[in-house]
Amino acid sequence: MTISLNKALWAVFLLLTFTAANAARVDSRKSTAVFYGPNLPTDVLSQFSRIIVEADNVKRHELDELRANGGDVFAYLSVGEVSPTRKWFDKIQPSWVLGDNRVWDSKVMDLHSPGWQKFMMESIVDPLWEAGYRGLFLDTMDSFKLFAKNERQEREQVQALVSLLQAIHKRYPEMRFIANRGFEVLPSIGYLLEAVAAESLFESWDNGLKVYRETKSEDQDWLLDQLHQVKAKLPVDIIIIDYVEPQKRDKAEKVASRITKEGFIPWISIPALDMVGVGDFQPQLKTYLLLTDSKTESHHPLELNKYSRLQRDLAADGLKLEVHDIQSGMPTGHLIGRYLGIITAQPFNEQFSIYQNWLRRQQHEGINIQVLNADAAIPSGS
Repeated sequence: MTISLNKALWAVFLLLTFTAANAARVDSRKSTAVFYGPNLPTDVLSQFSRIIVEADNVKRHELDELRANGGDVFAYLSVGEVSPTRKWFDKIQPSWVLGDNRVWDSKVMDLHSPGWQKFMMESIVDPLWEAGYRGLFLDTMDSFKLFAKNERQEREQVQALVSLLQAIHKRYPEMRFIANRGFEVLPSIGYLLEAVAAESLFESWDNGLKVYRETKSEDQDWLLDQLHQVKAKLPVDIIIIDYVEPQKRDKAEKVASRITKEGFIPWISIPALDMVGVGDFQPQLKTYLLLTDSKTESHHPLELNKYSRLQRDLAADGLKLEVHDIQSGMPTGHLIGRYLGIITAQPFNEQFSIYQNWLRRQQHEGINIQVLNADAAIPSGS
């Protein structure tokens, strides 16, 4: 609900904020966050022990900020498939390709191809190491099964995968590995892994129908059996990535708790993995997003009395403001989980529909919207 921030209410809100923040679990040594989007909320993600990212979307200063608290950053690496969105896609040679995965519009790679192995090492792994990454999140390891015609070809691909990981490990002994599923190849590469991840244990995303739904009970049972077998045979952590609508944060927390009870590490997010999801502890949020308007206010809004006073009050409690000028467009992405709330003094009914729809969407997704005057509130029933 959108409310007006008078002084008394502000004090109560701060008290509730710190009560929730202090509930963060102290022991987060194995907590894991997954964020593939750009403009990383590094102040939040850096509180996790392991952070899995899409390196193409990470700026140098963001990587430094992620590691500032001692967190380990893992770069996504698709071992067995290549998307046409990759900037180096045109360098892929036809002889390295087994075929097309039409579901994901990608090329399935021949792991046994010396050219593909050399390219991965020199054009992908080496640059990641030089950039400062000390972990790899290995995906699509068993995509070859789409085209392998017999057991001999499967064994050939598995052995090629083992050789690749051994070569990476030999060149970079400090490099750490997390595998996404790949149960068929785990017996061969498990000794190199520190964790195994799996998606859609309890809650999933149907990419064909574009809907969220509960995973079928028989699929849950099968995956649980596989994961507990892995846990019994290998000294690895199990990370579960499930998918829940962004506005259903309470449901996501229940799913995370259910996963934790299984002895696994949860991350509940959305299919694009560009939202701060729900993990096994609650990170401390210290930032409010302040919406300003350079057209009607100032290009230096924090010099205005109403905002400078607000900034001082927040700073006294260890909190800060991130200023966004609505004349530059509305913020992109999902903001839930990265800000304590949104603060605005902009008259709602005087704004363009883009602003109004954006603010309604933030409210729908569960973000606290604090208004500095009654005109800024979203009209009830709107």
